[in-house]
Amino acid sequence: MKSKPPAHILAALEALQLQSPSTARLELLSPLDQQRFFEWCDSRQISLLLPYICSSAPDWVIEGAISRASRYDTRFERIKRKLYEIADAFDRARLPFVMLKGLSHSPALTPHAALRAQGDIDLWLPGDSAYKGWNILAGLGYVPVVKSESRHLPPLTRISNWKWRGDLFDPDMPISVELHHELWSEAAEHIPAPGLEQFWHRAELRDFDGHVIKVLCDQDLIAFAALHLLLHLLHGELPLQRAWELARFLDTHADDGAFWHSWRNFHPLALRQLQVCMFHLLIRWFNTKGWNNFHNELQALPPMIRNWLRTYSFAPIEREWKANKSELWLHLSLICEWRKQLSVFLRRLLPLALPLFTDQARPATSKASRIAAVIRQLPMLFSRLLRHTRTFLPTLLGGVRWTVTQRSAIRCERNAMDRAISDSLR
Repeated sequence: MKSKPPAHILAALEALQLQSPSTARLELLSPLDQQRFFEWCDSRQISLLLPYICSSAPDWVIEGAISRASRYDTRFERIKRKLYEIADAFDRARLPFVMLKGLSHSPALTPHAALRAQGDIDLWLPGDSAYKGWNILAGLGYVPVVKSESRHLPPLTRISNWKWRGDLFDPDMPISVELHHELWSEAAEHIPAPGLEQFWHRAELRDFDGHVIKVLCDQDLIAFAALHLLLHLLHGELPLQRAWELARFLDTHADDGAFWHSWRNFHPLALRQLQVCMFHLLIRWFNTKGWNNFHNELQALPPMIRNWLRTYSFAPIEREWKANKSELWLHLSLICEWRKQLSVFLRRLLPLALPLFTDQARPATSKASRIAAVIRQLPMLFSRLLRHTRTFLPTLLGGVRWTVTQRSAIRCERNAMDRAISDSLR
């Protein structure tokens, strides 16, 4: 039996639709579901958007969103001050950089940057220049507090006495800085994304409160946003605000033929296809205009990827109430070598890394402090372990079923192509 989506999630998704949004279900939520609604919206970073997309929503929605926005506005001003301080320091050192995410996504993707909940500052400094930026930040008092991810150096922040208090909009929450030395890690994901090095040369200067900062041009901006969304989905995450803002761009540019012409000229087919995988999901999730802009890229996708998009388009959202790892089959379909497929399969089936988050604004330098961090986050770790345990056997069985059905589908497609070729030769 298929499980039904919880009322609070369904209400949020209906309000986020770009064509014919509805707030009717919000009126019917019980007090308990109202609380669940905001807890879910907070975790998916869409609470700040609610007054913009739901002007006719019930008072409790608007009041809750405004309360959160009032706290976030203080942090947003701090983010801008720290960004401009860093930009000035890099400019004095003649160290070029490109700002990613954050303010650069407004107004193209998000109507106003303050509607886009932001926790850190992301800057792109290709190759070894990222280490030069690291040294400059160290001179400004920044230190690493957690380990590095593959695409960027360890996040840096200034030490303070702040501790996590359960408020995602805490005005005093530390602002970390991530220096990206690459935009996509083929080594980690085993999926090539050609053409990203050209983004640097197409970056444009924009003025932010009197500070001139380089950002990605719009064609590259949506490409990076799509890759970032893909990365999250492949790792079992759902950054819904990031998805909505990209869907909004597709909707507002559905009839902009000149833009899509330049988008095709800027990006090779393989890079466009990765983006189109995300565009396909967003158009279905948010009832977005623009199907016709990507028809050729969709048709050029390998059969297994097209089949995944047809079969599992809503699986990343359904995971919010029904645990699944259907994104794994998309990941494997995007990888060409079986050894790399096996590596990703085992990594996702049996994740061994501890996903600790930063709950204090100071580095865990000693063994005792690291153990203390693990103890503080045991409830989250236990929840994650339970989720992976619950999905272990269904994922194995799903893998067998996916492999069998895809081989059958590919065989049928090849037979149809052979018949079409044979008929054309008669």
